[in-house]
Amino acid sequence: MNSKERVLAAVNHKVNDRVPITFDAVKEIYTALHEKLAVETKEQLFDRLHVDTWMILPGNFVYTKDEENKIEKTTVWGHKTIVKEFPGGSYDEICFSPLAGKDEISDLKNFRWTSPDIFDFSHFKQEAKLHSDRAIIGVFTWGPYFVASFLRGLENLMMDFAIRKNYASYLINTLAEISGAALTRMLETQGEGIDIVYMADDYCSQDGPLFSPEDFKELIVPYLTRLVAITHKHNKKFLIHICGAVRPLMPMLIDAGVDMLEPIQTRAAGMDPAGLKKDFGKDICFYGGVDIQQILNNGTLKQVSDEVKRLIDILNIDGGYIIGPGHTYIQADTPVENILTMYDTAFTHIGK
Repeated sequence: MNSKERVLAAVNHKVNDRVPITFDAVKEIYTALHEKLAVETKEQLFDRLHVDTWMILPGNFVYTKDEENKIEKTTVWGHKTIVKEFPGGSYDEICFSPLAGKDEISDLKNFRWTSPDIFDFSHFKQEAKLHSDRAIIGVFTWGPYFVASFLRGLENLMMDFAIRKNYASYLINTLAEISGAALTRMLETQGEGIDIVYMADDYCSQDGPLFSPEDFKELIVPYLTRLVAITHKHNKKFLIHICGAVRPLMPMLIDAGVDMLEPIQTRAAGMDPAGLKKDFGKDICFYGGVDIQQILNNGTLKQVSDEVKRLIDILNIDGGYIIGPGHTYIQADTPVENILTMYDTAFTHIGK
């Protein structure tokens, strides 16, 4: 069984020779691992960590080449970010939302929307072919809600959901049309070799969804169902990233046809692995799970190893689990030794 077969078996809730493994991290962690392991390429690093997945991002995913190396830069969607330094690294923080303070639908009609053609998928087929032994995850763009929160500002968007429902609907649906067109073009022109379609669309905090399940059903489920349907039409699986306490939304995610959920933030409310597996394990594949809030960054090697074994023993019963960090990116405060322990344990622990 190669990596691609192992991942797809898990998504289809079949038992594997071992749990499939995924990895991603902030740039500082990549640098630290390359130095520690004396490896030069991403492929060599993934081989050492026994990683079964390979994610491909489009060109212009966040910034055009003209913008990406600036301190303050404009994204392809029109919001702006600025580089912020912290001990051990840096990140891009949103500093301008172009639709903030523009509360009328006429403002949306006059806004200069991003073209779905801006995303460059031309390298997908070749990159997928080069890594065809791994499960290929193709990214088209962020989810419409996620982009709306950047363009509008999160507080403004939540007020839209509460008191400007028509405005919120117009905004979300406009972005959904762009997202759907980008996804369709990716799959029709560069879909060969892609196994899984990935979309990040964060709706939740540590304690629960940021808005009501009723609003989720009205504003989010329709476009999510359409994007999943486009994906399934091309015989791909759909993986959604939603941080935090997503449990109240799980039935609607499953009804929309979502195949896989990342990152399984186990310290968030309602995200106990055993309960998730019991209630939803037959209907969705869990992806991630290893806690980066306390264990992977602050735990001992034994605590890391024990947590990895615990998750495999619970979530990998009858398949349906791909282990990885409990956030897309392992953060810069994580000791390299803990990361290596996580991945070596995942590779060797067969589970119950």
